Amino acid sequence: MYYVVLDLGCAECGESSNILGIFTSIEQAKKAVNEYKEKNRLDEYSDHEFFIYKIDQLDKIYHNSFEHLVE
Repeated sequence: MYYVVLDLGCAECGESSNILGIFTSIEQAKKAVNEYKEKNRLDEYSDHEFFIYKIDQLDKIYHNSFEHLVE
């Protein structure tokens, strides 16, 4: 199992989206989000949303990837 961490930026304000990384545990994925927020000084008022997607294999197209979202 893999966990893809996505920083969804803001189209209105010009913040770009970014894949933070692909991790082998949910704990590592959550830690990456926290480290990224801290390093980039992002708080709850920033125009970023973070999502973690669980995928079961690489080299595959996930047509309904929203179903793999980890809460």
